[in-house]
Amino acid sequence: MKNITYATIFGTAVLALSGITQAATITFDDLAPTGNGISTAVTSDGFNFVGDHFHIIDTPDSRVVSSGSNYLSAEAALGLGRSVTMSHAGGSLFNLIGLEVGELWLPSESLNDFSDVILTGNQFGGGVLSTTIHLDGIRDGVGGVNDFQSEAIGWTNLVSVTITGMNSSGAFGDYSIDSINVSLVPEPETYALLLAGLGVVGAFAHRRKVEG
Repeated sequence: MKNITYATIFGTAVLALSGITQAATITFDDLAPTGNGISTAVTSDGFNFVGDHFHIIDTPDSRVVSSGSNYLSAEAALGLGRSVTMSHAGGSLFNLIGLEVGELWLPSESLNDFSDVILTGNQFGGGVLSTTIHLDGIRDGVGGVNDFQSEAIGWTNLVSVTITGMNSSGAFGDYSIDSINVSLVPEPETYALLLAGLGVVGAFAHRRKVEG
C-alpha cells in the first residue's frame, strides 16, 4: 500500500513539474468588446495590456478583419494609435510562443494603413529581442474574410513585449492581435521545492527497500 502511495506522490510531483510551463492562450474573450470605445489598459487571461489608444473588437463592422471572437486592435487614423505593451499581471516572467496578427481594416478598404508589426521583447536581465512580421493582406481565412496570420515567436524569460504597427511610409500603422500563446517561467523556488519533494520520496523509497 505504501509503495502505491510513494508512486502516486512521485507521479504527482512529476506532473506538477512538467505542468509548470504549460502553455496558455490569451484570447481577449473574457473582456467586453469596446467597439469604437478607447481602451488604455486592460487585463485578459492574467496579462496586462497597456497603451495610449486601442480597442477590443468583436467584428461589428464587415470592413474589418475577424478572428471569430474578440481581439485587440490599434489603428493609425489621425495618429491616435500607438504601441501596446503586454506583461504578466502577477509580475512573473513568461515565454512568448506565438500569436496571430492581422490588419485592422481589410485590404480593400480605403482606411487600410498597414505594412508590418514589430514585436520588441524585454528579457529578464536586460536582453532585448525584436522581430518584424509582414502583414500579407490576403483574405485567407474562413469565408475569405478572416485575415489573421499565425506566427511562431519562441521567446523566453520575458518581462514584457511591446507591439507596434508600421505602415509603408514608416509611420504608425494599423494592426490587430489575438490568440497569444504564452507560458509562465517558474520561479526558482518552485523548482527547488518540487525537486526537494522528489528527493524525500526517493529517500523513503530507498529506506523501505533497505528495510525489506
